[in-house]
Amino acid sequence: MNLQKDICAAFCDGLVVRQVPVGYAISTPVTWFSGDNLSFYARVEGARARLEDSGSLLFDLEGQGVDFSSENRMEILSSLLSEHGVIMSEEDGLFCTEWVKKEEIASLALPFLTFLARVQDLLFLNREVVKSTFREDLISALEDTFTEGRVSVSEPLIETLPHYTVDIVVRSDSGKTAAIFPATNDVSVLRAVLFSMEVQKHHVANVVPFLIYENLDRGAITQQSREIAFNSDLTPAVWSGGREEVIQKVQRYVQ
Repeated sequence: MNLQKDICAAFCDGLVVRQVPVGYAISTPVTWFSGDNLSFYARVEGARARLEDSGSLLFDLEGQGVDFSSENRMEILSSLLSEHGVIMSEEDGLFCTEWVKKEEIASLALPFLTFLARVQDLLFLNREVVKSTFREDLISALEDTFTEGRVSVSEPLIETLPHYTVDIVVRSDSGKTAAIFPATNDVSVLRAVLFSMEVQKHHVANVVPFLIYENLDRGAITQQSREIAFNSDLTPAVWSGGREEVIQKVQRYVQ
């Protein structure tokens, strides 16, 4: 038994290289999340060549909900790109290598395939990373909309209620303030409900408590917590239903 030859044969038997107008199409035995085999191209132009994906992988990831406008996800992607010597062409949505001499292109194949296999991990970020990304995206959108210095985070908004920390505070020129709680779990929802009850109980003027859900799919937040929140004085919004609409709603309520 020669394990090296057996492994090489198992991999190489699933590797198909065929000539196409741009150079070569390479199909591998490694699968994409859709179940299809990962494939890519060797584009040849005269004496130079580079490897590139089909142009659909980026759109496949976005279609599955990966948000590349998120700073968190872009940091992860940038790290993968750097680690494997790959670049992303934003102009045409391609993952590709740098141009090299045609005879050197084969040496780039394994690092490029490894990158293509790993980039799909962006689909499987654990729940905590997704939560922090949602909160980060919401803060970023608010900061882009409101005047500099109007948005702050983790602030005890009301002096008489120092133990009630508001996740995101937005102060407007009108004197009204939005107290925003991103709904990431039952605890965050119930914190928002208690805060809104205290605002009402103490007759705190010009503070509008918001509870903003990432989406309304059942997950980390139980049905009971959702019902309690809907029956409270919290102003609800849903991020997945339209980000611009959520920001505009905050603007309307604090004008």
